[in-house]
Amino acid sequence: MRRILFIGQKPIGEKCFKKLVENQNENYQVIGSVSNISKEDVWWKSNNIYGYCKRKQLGFVDNEKSNEDRIIELMRKCDVNYIISVGHKWILSKKILEYVKYQAVNLHLAKLPEYKGNYTYNHAILNGEKEYGVTLHWMVEKVDEGDYIFTDQFEITDYDTAYSLYQKSNEIGEKLFDNYIDFLKKDKAIPRREIVGEGKFYSKCAIQGLREIRNISDKNEIQVKSRAFYFPPFENAYMVIEGKKYYIVPDNKIDSL
Repeated sequence: MRRILFIGQKPIGEKCFKKLVENQNENYQVIGSVSNISKEDVWWKSNNIYGYCKRKQLGFVDNEKSNEDRIIELMRKCDVNYIISVGHKWILSKKILEYVKYQAVNLHLAKLPEYKGNYTYNHAILNGEKEYGVTLHWMVEKVDEGDYIFTDQFEITDYDTAYSLYQKSNEIGEKLFDNYIDFLKKDKAIPRREIVGEGKFYSKCAIQGLREIRNISDKNEIQVKSRAFYFPPFENAYMVIEGKKYYIVPDNKIDSL
């Protein structure tokens, strides 16, 4: 039996966790989670994973810090042999992955290998991509580089923003995760398909300085950056005129699906 530690957060993490616990059977069991305790300090304003674990008296580790010693302690105590990560905020170490013999998977809301790391919605629009994707993959020591399990792509339109790419990615990510749960329930071998190519890793710092529209007469820069940085509640693209900052929001944005 797979004894699963779920590691994740955000709306997509909470949805996938709910699906996972609701579909448990004789072939897998969720024994605990690593997620956020506070719901006031996160932009999605919920802590549903923590609430469920508390009600059901499941093992739990707060992810405010990486807390790897506590995670390993929990895995030993509960005999964990499998990890599922969706929206986890920290990179898992070799020590964690070795503990479960690399039986660890991650749902990455971007196309691999092209978009590893952070702020992939923003960068895809800034780069003028015509397509975006979602990847469920095996975890290895290098971030977002393991063999993929399932992947799917969709078109980026001229009206898409970082926020609408996020929404569409969540929808596709849930579908991939549903397919994956079906494999777990039936105890079927999880696919391993090689990811071809090098791609690029985007660090948390890679977005710094990009929100500012430098040439206020460049219509393309205004259009692209206003879309790339529309993601409430975060800061929008802006221009600076005579020392004052003016925020730019795309008029034809897609707010919801």
